[in-house]
Amino acid sequence: MTSKRAPSAKGKATRSNTKAPRRAAKAESKVASKAQSRERKPRWQRSQATRQEILDATIDCFVEIGYVRTTTTEIAKKAGFTRGAVQYYFPTTQHALEASVKYLTEKWLDQYMTAARNAPPGTDYIDYAVDTLWRFVNDKLFVAWQELIAASRTDPDLRKIIRPAAGHFERLRRDMARDNFPDFHEASVEKFQRNRDTLRFVLEGMSQTMLTYDKKARIEAQLQWLKDWFHASWQEELEDNKIRDHRNV
Repeated sequence: MTSKRAPSAKGKATRSNTKAPRRAAKAESKVASKAQSRERKPRWQRSQATRQEILDATIDCFVEIGYVRTTTTEIAKKAGFTRGAVQYYFPTTQHALEASVKYLTEKWLDQYMTAARNAPPGTDYIDYAVDTLWRFVNDKLFVAWQELIAASRTDPDLRKIIRPAAGHFERLRRDMARDNFPDFHEASVEKFQRNRDTLRFVLEGMSQTMLTYDKKARIEAQLQWLKDWFHASWQEELEDNKIRDHRNV
């Protein structure tokens, strides 16, 4: 039986040394592909697309490396642009921060509203509301928002940006919930507000909690308990036909 020779240290080093150039070539190819795609668009569309890519990269940085480490240099690296290109649109990290806060809250609301309004025919609206909000409080945009909320506690400058944005975000979410579920709101404004807050507080708290065992089962059990509780809460209005039973539509 022939013996296999272990690779030499030199061979290992050679293979290791080839990884960095490959990664660099891959990154350059990605940047080149982006550039070619942008060149095919009219100038105003290219500018708008570049700005959006920078904002998306900023949000990715908040999620992946945190607010404190997010700088124009890191944003440029993530977006695949030069630092100068990023600064053309956002001269400082502060400018990128302010724009990204507006962008992420508006984008989250738009996507959540669309999902909430597009329940499949025959869907139980209470179950659907619980499942949809749970999905969206785990969305990357909301994770970035929570990162900024947490960082603003000890950062006065960030807090000046986040506080008014949070107030605006809160009001829009309230109005959106009322518009998406008019039967429930009209049946009892007070109960609707209380139940909406309960759902929000519980699901946002769950998304921020580090569960160290049986995570999936515990989350599923909590979501089912919420659904059962909300059905019981609205049972009287459902029986009196103040709320349409959308499962029968």
